[in-house]
Amino acid sequence: MTTPLTGMEENMLKSMDLFTAGCPSFGLKINAAKTVVMRQPPSSMVYNAPQINVKGTQIKNLESFAYLGSSLSCHTRIDDEIAQRISKLSQAFGRLHPSVWKCHGIHLNTKLKKDKAVVLTTLHYGAES
Repeated sequence: MTTPLTGMEENMLKSMDLFTAGCPSFGLKINAAKTVVMRQPPSSMVYNAPQINVKGTQIKNLESFAYLGSSLSCHTRIDDEIAQRISKLSQAFGRLHPSVWKCHGIHLNTKLKKDKAVVLTTLHYGAES
């Protein structure tokens, strides 16, 4: 998926037209049914969904979507991203918790280091998993 990083609808239209025109040169075809668009205006501007067409088919507008494991929003807030990372942290911790904390052969210091490694790694890089 290629996402033109433009703000104004006119620029988005121009970018999409150029992208559509260039695709055949590389043997690519755009499937309008699978293509989506999301505009991220500055926080000081009111959001209006752009009307983008590809080969006569209007492209679906999204307010948010997951891309490479990260949550993107048209409102340029990170609330969804933080909630998603906390959820991933909880899942990772939940998977490891029973196997490590109930094992009596592992020292407490080792268990705490493991938890710290899981927590920090998941919070920092959770979007990549």
